[in-house]
Amino acid sequence: MILVRPASRGDIAAVSALLARTWHDTYDAILGADSVAAITREWHAPDRLADEIGRPGHAFFVAETAGALAGTASVTDRGDGIVSIDRLYVAPEAQGQGIGRALFSAAVRAFPKASVIRLEVEENNARACRFYEKRGLSAIGHRADCGGCGNAIVYEGRGVAALRGGLVLRPVRDGDAQDLFGLLSLCFAEYPGCFVDPHGDLPDLVHPARSFADKGGAYWVVEDPAGRVGACVGVDFPAAGTAELHRLYVRPDLRGSGLGRRLVDHVEAHAAALGAQRMMLWSDTRFTTAHRLYERLGYRRVGEIRALGDISNSSEFFFEKPLV
Repeated sequence: MILVRPASRGDIAAVSALLARTWHDTYDAILGADSVAAITREWHAPDRLADEIGRPGHAFFVAETAGALAGTASVTDRGDGIVSIDRLYVAPEAQGQGIGRALFSAAVRAFPKASVIRLEVEENNARACRFYEKRGLSAIGHRADCGGCGNAIVYEGRGVAALRGGLVLRPVRDGDAQDLFGLLSLCFAEYPGCFVDPHGDLPDLVHPARSFADKGGAYWVVEDPAGRVGACVGVDFPAAGTAELHRLYVRPDLRGSGLGRRLVDHVEAHAAALGAQRMMLWSDTRFTTAHRLYERLGYRRVGEIRALGDISNSSEFFFEKPLV
C-alpha cells in the first residue's frame, strides 16, 4: 500500500538523504557527479527543506510504502488557478511501483480549485518527460537555465484536477462531513446497537475542520483513489502535555495493510512536535479490534469504564501511552 502524507519535521533528514541518492542516480550521467553533489547540498539541505513545512500556499508530501519513506513531492499555489510542482522524486529502488503516480496525484489534489499545473524537467531526463506526458501534460516551451541544471522543458496540464491515484492523507475540510458520516456508518454497522447520530452524538463532524480548529486540534482524512474518504483520525489537547486521539476509523476494504497504525503514528508525531508527553483516548467497549491495535502500539487500558448516555448506549474504555 502506498500512502502519501504531509511531511513532518521528523522526515527532513530522510527526505534530504533520499533526494541526494535520487539526484545522483538520475543526473550524474547528465550533469556530472560533482555538479549534482553541489546542487543537492544547496537545494536539499535539511534547513532549506524544513523551511517548507507549513509554508502558506505550499504542500510538502512524502510517500510511504511498507512503512518506509520512498518518495517526496513539493507543490506551490502560484495564484490565478495555477500550481507548480517544484519537486517530485522517488527513491531509485522504489521506482516502477506506482509511487510517482501517487505523489503526482497528491500534488494535483493539494489545491482543488486550481485549473493549471506547471513544472520543469531537465531536457535530458527522458524518463521524467515520459512520466509527465503520460499524466496528460504537454511541453509548452523551454527555459535556458533551470537553476543551474541546464536547459529545461516546461510542461503544463489543464483540467487535471480529476486525476487520482494512491491514498492521500490530508487535513479535513468541512465539505468532507457527508463522507465522514458514511465512513462511520460502515464502521458502526459491524457492531450491533451502534448508530450514527450527526447532531446528538457527533456534532463535531458536522463541520469537522472548524470544530477541531476551534479547540486547537487537528483532523485528517485519507482520500482513496476515487476521491472518497476512506479513513480518518483526529487529535486535540485537553491539558498541558496531554494529547487525546479521536475518531480513528478505517473503511473495511482498506484494513489489513497497516493504515490504522500509520494514522496513530502520524497523530503521535504531531502531538510530540507540539510538546505533548502523553497520549490518551477513549474507545467503545465493543470495538475489540481497535483495542488490539492500541495495545500493540503500546497503549495501556486503565481506570474505570465511562457511560456516554448516547443513542448507541455506549460505554468506553480509557487508554493511555507515554510519548517520552
